[in-house]
Amino acid sequence: MNHTLSRVSLVPALLLGLVMQTGLAQASGDLSAEAVNTLLKDKTVFAWHERGRFNYTSFFAADGTVKQVNEKGEKLSGSWSVDSSGTLCVTWTDSSDSNCGKLQANGDGTYKRMRTNPRNLIGGAIHFVTFKRFENGNSQGL
Repeated sequence: MNHTLSRVSLVPALLLGLVMQTGLAQASGDLSAEAVNTLLKDKTVFAWHERGRFNYTSFFAADGTVKQVNEKGEKLSGSWSVDSSGTLCVTWTDSSDSNCGKLQANGDGTYKRMRTNPRNLIGGAIHFVTFKRFENGNSQGL
């Protein structure tokens, strides 16, 4: 049996430990407002929509605007904000409804976006998006 750990396999565990140790994660496993802002502000995010079963890319600008394109080339724009409890809300220009949810670290460099579903009779939040990868700036020119 090989007991050697690769550096690559240690990175997600070390990052999760740093998040937990610095208080960037809350007791529930949800990221704090500071952690969400650090993760998203001025970043391009590559994501997977769990329910819709499609990939999309978003740019979260530091000024609170967001632009998104899905794998079909369909584009959206709107605004994003994070409240003091760490809830991320996105409001698209063509909709008055805000799409809000908490982020949770998966421990492998990816993050779950959880949303409370009022139609969920059992209660609790549902995992509706996975943030898979992050790049600094607007790397995709959105």
